[in-house]
Amino acid sequence: MVAAPTRDDAVTIAALRRDIQASVDRALACEHATHGLRRALRAVAGEIALWEGHARSAADLGEQAGRLEARQIQIGGGARTLAGFVNVDLVPPADVLWDVREGLPFRDATGSVIFAEHFLEHIDYPVAAKRFIAECFRVLATGGNLIVGVPDAALVIGGYVNDDRALQDRMMCDWYGKRDNRAHFNTYVDLVNYVFRDQDDSDRYTPHLWAYDYSKLESLMISAGFRSVEPWQFDPRIANPERQWGSVYAVATK
Repeated sequence: MVAAPTRDDAVTIAALRRDIQASVDRALACEHATHGLRRALRAVAGEIALWEGHARSAADLGEQAGRLEARQIQIGGGARTLAGFVNVDLVPPADVLWDVREGLPFRDATGSVIFAEHFLEHIDYPVAAKRFIAECFRVLATGGNLIVGVPDAALVIGGYVNDDRALQDRMMCDWYGKRDNRAHFNTYVDLVNYVFRDQDDSDRYTPHLWAYDYSKLESLMISAGFRSVEPWQFDPRIANPERQWGSVYAVATK
């Protein structure tokens, strides 16, 4: 795990965040700020807030950062927390607020299950994604399982190549049906873009930074040291039933 910020670091980071945020707010308030600048500044403001939250949580944990123990861990579940799991995310209501791009705050070889659904595609590859998988390997005990679910790039690419209109209609309904800007998304290549990037022009959505299929998940897990990887049989007791269609899941065993 990357060294966690101390309480003094957290105070310094909070002050820096206020200074930088003030500058960002002034720039966003300028009527001449361009669309491109606004997008970049929104991203900066978001990362600053995450940085401060991570530092504050690390300071609160103190010497326990890196020494926590949990048998079952969920990563990046957002508002969908799992009973019986220690839920880790950047925002409440997670049990542990933590930026897992910086490592996991758990002891070596203590976990039995780590579950991450529709999270991996939101962190950068290769640095953050490979670090995350390696950290999961470190935290799991021998025989422990890492379960990862992501949007299935192979599904949408196959549909695009084969011009599968029934698949297109379902994806348009399931993926874009609840968005108020549906008129902008009306071709198959929009669905390809959904998997590979999603929308990055609004702070209402978290962009995708890499696309995955089963083969890529398998490669990532094996290269991190896991001894076996298999397709995961969907279990609605822990996975989100709304995610089942259009996703691919893999389970790796240490």
